[in-house]
Amino acid sequence: MSDKKGRKDVLVFLLKLTVSFALLAYIILRKASVPDILRVLRGVDIFWILASFSLHALGVWISAVRWRILILAQGDTVPLGYLVKSYLVGTFFNNFLPSRFGGDVVRIWDGSRYSGSVLRSSAVVLVERLTGVIILLLLALTASLVRLDMAREFPVIWLALALAAAGLAALFGFLTPFSEKLLHRLPESGFLGRLSGKALEFREAVLVYRSRKGAVLKALFWALLLQVNVIVHYYLAGKGFHLEVPLLDYFIFIPVVLLVLTIPITIGGLGVREVLYTQILGYYAIPASAAVAFSLIADTAFTLAVGLLGAVVYITRKKPGQVCR
Repeated sequence: MSDKKGRKDVLVFLLKLTVSFALLAYIILRKASVPDILRVLRGVDIFWILASFSLHALGVWISAVRWRILILAQGDTVPLGYLVKSYLVGTFFNNFLPSRFGGDVVRIWDGSRYSGSVLRSSAVVLVERLTGVIILLLLALTASLVRLDMAREFPVIWLALALAAAGLAALFGFLTPFSEKLLHRLPESGFLGRLSGKALEFREAVLVYRSRKGAVLKALFWALLLQVNVIVHYYLAGKGFHLEVPLLDYFIFIPVVLLVLTIPITIGGLGVREVLYTQILGYYAIPASAAVAFSLIADTAFTLAVGLLGAVVYITRKKPGQVCR
């Protein structure tokens, strides 16, 4: 069974890798040539690039603070420094696993070493993710309504908002009493029994936050700070590439790009990201070569750099020896 699953994982990985390279090939062959991309890279303003990259450190710290708030609400205590290191390690795994959620698996395991429960740790990471998606949706929706002229040009903006809203609706539906009744109606024995039991236990771990509204509001506040930090990071990188794009517009398309990249159809969003930037920045008459170069530095290169730091942390850090159940 494990061999079959392993072959399936390899096949899925190769399929996503093929899609990534196909999209990149399309961009390079039809939109932007390699010499043009290199020419843009040679003209970047290194000051703004370094300023943009420095915000990654602030982003990791904000993320760890938000995560710790939700962990404390569950009654557990984890050192902030440990969570910062876990975020860095998670970034490393995101770079090498065929999903942007690969790092969440690492963080769930790290959190469970203190809480003693994988399910409770999973609930914390899920709620943390939820706060981020909610803020992304609100930012993108508000900015889109302010700049309807731009939003009309890109149907993908409304599609991404609709998909994210549908995902949130499905998740909140899982937390309703109706879903609990459905789970209780499943057979109590066999595979379905074990599945429903775990689902109910996980559901209860998430619903703990109904009585922890203060913690959720704090997490939403830190999620807002994080997303503003992310958008400013892209804005500063854009200045490094001399992109004439208003700051407000970054609040429209960056959340949309991030929402679309959560759909695991390529390796780490490679290819999809370049297509999106080429289309969106083309709205401002910015050449495709500049859009691709911007993506390669502001996303790929910066994320790889943080991931390499995460690899060093992963190799050298000491892990607590608590056994989780």
